[in-house]
Amino acid sequence: MENYSHIPTICIVGRPNVGKSSLFNRLLGERRAVVVEQSGTTRDRVEAFLSAGEVDAKLVDTGGYVEEDKDELTLRIKEQIYRAMEEAAVVLLVTDAISGITPADLEIAAMLRKFSKPVLLAVNKADNEKLKNEAVEFFRLGFGDPLAVSCLHGRGMRDLKKRVFESVVKSVPKEVSAWQEHCMKIAVVGRPNVGKSSFVNNLLKRERVIVSETPGTTRDSIDTYFSYEGNDYILIDTAGIRHRRKIKSAVDTYSIMRSKESIKRADVVMLLLDAAEGVTKDDLGILDIIEENGKACLMLVNKWDLARKAGGITMEDYEKHLDYASSRISKFPLSFVSAKTGRNVLNTLSLARVLDANLDLKISTPYLNRLFEKNDPSNVPVSRKRERPKFRYIVQSGQRPMEFIYFVNDPSGVRAAHISYIENQLRSNLPLKGIPIKINIRRSRKEKK
Repeated sequence: MENYSHIPTICIVGRPNVGKSSLFNRLLGERRAVVVEQSGTTRDRVEAFLSAGEVDAKLVDTGGYVEEDKDELTLRIKEQIYRAMEEAAVVLLVTDAISGITPADLEIAAMLRKFSKPVLLAVNKADNEKLKNEAVEFFRLGFGDPLAVSCLHGRGMRDLKKRVFESVVKSVPKEVSAWQEHCMKIAVVGRPNVGKSSFVNNLLKRERVIVSETPGTTRDSIDTYFSYEGNDYILIDTAGIRHRRKIKSAVDTYSIMRSKESIKRADVVMLLLDAAEGVTKDDLGILDIIEENGKACLMLVNKWDLARKAGGITMEDYEKHLDYASSRISKFPLSFVSAKTGRNVLNTLSLARVLDANLDLKISTPYLNRLFEKNDPSNVPVSRKRERPKFRYIVQSGQRPMEFIYFVNDPSGVRAAHISYIENQLRSNLPLKGIPIKINIRRSRKEKK
């Protein structure tokens, strides 16, 4: 599995709460990293393509570097920072104009000198002239002229961007943007602690995302660019989506917003369920978000190894259990996986490619109308007080999501039962399992006259 390490990378590093994520968002021109007034919000690496004219590179935001190894999670964050530095073409060291040089800044600077990488020094929070002038203190770090910036007000950002682009322009291949356009985007979503990060790590065969037994470790939506068997992907690992009543902080709110945005920009969404818990109300709530955004969905029953040991249940029995819990589940393909052992994990990529291809399915009008001549929606039972609508003809009107227009004599007579019947017939006769379907009802031209 190739991970596109040849693409020039700009790595943002620094201690907690100096504004790394704010700078990431400023350089990118959109809010992609979670930004909140709380130290240590970013824990995993967050990646995105950065483009400016002919310049393209990968921008990476990292967790805050802490001097002392307080716990296992702190050590894991440090490991992620080290790896990001190793892969970087250019390192952007962020410091704080208000705090001045700290022991942590000196420790990071010493570490960067060992890597022998080009380093740009940004002194953030230089919100006024006094702080801007005091930024000369950071010459002591040994990385040349410090660039005084303010992510809050946008001061100094133009000069910083220019320096960043100049540092990578010679090494950036022109084909990066073209590659990004044709690769498939897969969002991995689910409730907290269902195993999303473990699934991503197993799929990539290396620890790309921090995995912890603590629910909610992943707070950002994290993009990973990779290739497998000749196909290119962007894999988006997201924070767990909680029910509103379970949201405890602003970080939770921002993380859920980022997860929803990740669903919007994905081609295919993988929804992880916990095999031990089955389908919950929160899972169905996430499914609502996926369907509202018209995204193809593959449902993954994770921790299947534990479920089999505990109860000896078969996949067929479990699938019946899910259908009984919610009839909506039958509309989506199911795969039983184990992020811990790797069972069926790689196979999910081929299933996702099938869904992605089916999003572009073009169905001829003659075929559609032959199908509904045999299965006329007009025969769906309705109240005796109402006249049955006459369904004239159907055409496909769009893709991604799959859209159809059914022309009838009287749109006001069409009920939810008719729409459900039409959708079921389409899914039964076409490869549309897991594909969003939108059915629009219009008055036929004959009746308009």
